Amino acid sequence: MKIIWFTENYPPSKGGMSRSCDRIVANLRVHHTVDVFHFTNKTPAFTTENHENGTYTAIPVFEDSSHTLNMLWAFIKDHPLIKESAVFTGFGSHLCLKGITLMANWLQKPVLICFRGNDFDTAIFSQKKQDLLYTITNATAIACVASEKQERIKIMRLNDQVYFTPNSIDFKQWCILQSDLALANTIKTELQLTVKTNIIGLVGFLKQKKGVDFFIQTLQKSQLIKTVHLHIVGEIEPHIELELNRLEISYSKVLPTSKTELIANYLVCDAIAIPSIYDGMPNVIFEAAALNKPIIASKAGGIPDVLDKNTAFMFDVLSESDLLNALASYDNASQELLSKKSEQLLKQLKSNFTTAQETKSYLDIFNKITTKTHEN
Repeated sequence: MKIIWFTENYPPSKGGMSRSCDRIVANLRVHHTVDVFHFTNKTPAFTTENHENGTYTAIPVFEDSSHTLNMLWAFIKDHPLIKESAVFTGFGSHLCLKGITLMANWLQKPVLICFRGNDFDTAIFSQKKQDLLYTITNATAIACVASEKQERIKIMRLNDQVYFTPNSIDFKQWCILQSDLALANTIKTELQLTVKTNIIGLVGFLKQKKGVDFFIQTLQKSQLIKTVHLHIVGEIEPHIELELNRLEISYSKVLPTSKTELIANYLVCDAIAIPSIYDGMPNVIFEAAALNKPIIASKAGGIPDVLDKNTAFMFDVLSESDLLNALASYDNASQELLSKKSEQLLKQLKSNFTTAQETKSYLDIFNKITTKTHEN
């Protein structure tokens, strides 16, 4: 089977969605040919590279999304790879929502649209809503990284082929090396914190949906404020930094440029906080679990698909009292309890969220929708 894969999130782009996309494509290529069409200006436009069991083509991005998609259409409508393909996939992003289902229908190809992160959440309440509704209605199938999104889309009754395709992690890629430990020790020394300081990490692109404003305002009222230091690993919006300074909360920030730096900065932390207001299924959960870090998390989006009270310190979205209780529970927890929660989460992930299971969920959908199209 030849799969055409459209996305804005693929290396050399950085971030959790790019890592997820790279992992999923690599694992699918074990079974089928996957030709990636990547919306990016980081690689010369319309250049195609041969990859193992597939290709990679850069699609230029313009300020006008309509022009971007018209350029894509002009490039692919008679392209040999497209003609030979069995199925299209749109992986996240508004460009995929706006154009890929329509193009698939023009070319009479079945199409799987993958909702990741906040692409559904932001589009459904924005001027992009019509694009989203068209995509849901006319896609052959929908894949959701969070079960709550799967249920919300099902309730809309626009498409009866809506599937839950949870995230995974390749634990072999997250082994702790001596170089990681050495770098972590160096970073911790440079922070010049006391031994009693409790370092809580906030990891990723900390957009509004991540609930950081709510978290730091509540943290300031907690018993933990006397000993806490926030270690921000990723990008942060300027107003959040202003608020940290206004509340006089101890913090540091770093933007890792390599996986070694990312792992080392995780290791610096005593726990990882994920206070999202709405979300998909954050890679941060899996990465923190792989590195045995306790997690303090909201019950947003796909987070409860992975975490529960036995594996993390959970709180209701935007509930100040619930977050204060979760912070107090974490602060009062013994090392034995922290280790128990981390061990239990790791065991659960290794049983229920493997890369093999993730790959199978996609393969099952592709087999179903291509078989159905062939029969029709």
